[in-house]
Amino acid sequence: MLIVALRDRPALLADLFRRLTGSSFGTPAEAVDATVRFTRAIEVRPDLLLRSRGLGWVMVEIQNSIDERKRRSWPLAVSVLVHQEKAMGEVIVITASRRVASWAKRAARFRGELGTRFELTPRVLLLSGRRVEALLDPAHPELALFAAWAVHHRHGPAARRIVVRALELTEQHLTDEPLRDAQARAILAVLSDAMVASLRELAMDPSKVPETQASRRFRLFFEKRGRAEGKAEGKIEGKQEALLAVLDARGLSLTAEERAHIEACTIPAELDRWIARAVTAASMSEVFAPEPVRAAQRSIPGNRSRVPERKGRKALTPRKPTRAS
Repeated sequence: MLIVALRDRPALLADLFRRLTGSSFGTPAEAVDATVRFTRAIEVRPDLLLRSRGLGWVMVEIQNSIDERKRRSWPLAVSVLVHQEKAMGEVIVITASRRVASWAKRAARFRGELGTRFELTPRVLLLSGRRVEALLDPAHPELALFAAWAVHHRHGPAARRIVVRALELTEQHLTDEPLRDAQARAILAVLSDAMVASLRELAMDPSKVPETQASRRFRLFFEKRGRAEGKAEGKIEGKQEALLAVLDARGLSLTAEERAHIEACTIPAELDRWIARAVTAASMSEVFAPEPVRAAQRSIPGNRSRVPERKGRKALTPRKPTRAS
């Protein structure tokens, strides 16, 4: 969700950077294609690539966990961008983990046997502690999304207070209605299941929270979600009952284990498959038989889709590439 917000409103990155570091840079003018190509066979896709009037290119990575692949992909992307743009830009890593922040600063450091060094040190924006509180500013309500994201993996009282405050700032201080609704949905979308469950309990008990626009949005969100979950559960139960009815009509007896297996299944497509088989199956083992594994076509990087050769027809020999003069 943060990447979507930054791509749609690149100026948010400048606001976030200024709020957390006290420094400023040129407002990113636009988001561009984040595919960085070295050859046809190699592509690096940063989370976001921006062009800034003041900084040139800006590569943004949202990092929730340590990813050792980034040790190679970050330097590769930077090397290609420097070659293409003929200038160094910026690499900004946004994280809510101190451990990840520490890793990101030293992830891309290499040393050869004879002492040659290659280092890339990105600018890391750590969203934690007091920095999260700094993002809950009525003068900059658009930054409340980052505050909520910073505690998305937690569900205690302190984290819950930050999320509630983020939604309150969104409701009270974002005057653009489409933007306000989009940010409120984004805040709710980034939260962990544990946090959502905690907020659901809070929202459904009016005695625990005062009636505000934010609390009403919470309540409406969870009521709508509850209706959707109830509808989905009812649909699954209907399919389970239909399967049991077909099996009973066919005279196929169920063991307690097989009945429990049906009642535990919550995948509509699998229940549909069992119902279709139950119409003609001679035993329960046929109903529950696994799907046959089909060999998947393997794609070759850099090649177009290939047409199977026909018998009696010679395969075309690829033309050798001509050298540019």
